[in-house]
Amino acid sequence: MKTILASRAAWFYALTWIASLLYLVITGNGIMGSVAFAAGVLTFCALTVAITKDEPASDPVQTVAPGWREWLQLVVVIAVIGITAYSGFLFNMAHGRSTNLPVWSAIVDAFGTFGARYLGTLVDHSPALAGANPAKYVFIPLVLLLILGARFTELGFRRGHRVLMVTALWISIPVIFFLMQIASGTSTLAYMFSMFMGHLLRNGFSEEFLFRGAFQTRLRSFVTPDWALVIQALVFGVWHIGFDTQTMGGDLPAGLALGIASHSISGLALGILFQRTRNLVAPSVVHVVINMFGS
Repeated sequence: MKTILASRAAWFYALTWIASLLYLVITGNGIMGSVAFAAGVLTFCALTVAITKDEPASDPVQTVAPGWREWLQLVVVIAVIGITAYSGFLFNMAHGRSTNLPVWSAIVDAFGTFGARYLGTLVDHSPALAGANPAKYVFIPLVLLLILGARFTELGFRRGHRVLMVTALWISIPVIFFLMQIASGTSTLAYMFSMFMGHLLRNGFSEEFLFRGAFQTRLRSFVTPDWALVIQALVFGVWHIGFDTQTMGGDLPAGLALGIASHSISGLALGILFQRTRNLVAPSVVHVVINMFGS
């Protein structure tokens, strides 16, 4: 707790989050859902910190000034985030219209065609997106980062720390709910599996790689771990502006406030999971299960 209270990054995040809630209140929008969600998520974050150990001192901090490779890696990740945010905004606010960029669009369309053709029986819906999103969020940035000298182990693909314990903690309540649905006959194990695979491909692992595996780790070459955690969380909230603006009936400022009030809390929690468990497994599984629970 003392570390959190002494962190400027934590205070900056808290003030930004409170400001977004105040804006929602002033404009007559409800906040109880966001507050309750934040309270639950932060409780689980505290439990996660309690059952895990800090990273070794030699692991997280860059001791030399970042070179041109690190700068280019960060630029690539920011560019991908910007392109996908704009594409998502168009998808939600302009009746499904998408971006059309040389090379990028050809790769995404090819993955989307593959998904539509082969993933229809594996995912619950939108098999084309289940193919296209991994191309946008994983394949393209991963290839570019590897070309620029990044290593798999730097991008969330390394041995984890207490991954099973942390994952079990976070998914315990949703899994009980899912089992109750199956027992009551309102759902089936087969459908739950297709939902899991759909969310895993469309957003769970894909978004975790882009924001935690790529963005959060690249930021840590330039800022301290707590600032990297906060920045990626806020960007993750803003990144959902298309969906959140649609949710708020087309009100862009309210959509931005909602993104910070809700999605950035998710980004903060998933960033903490990534930081404490050292790899993408726990945040990816938790991301998927939370999305399943919400739907």
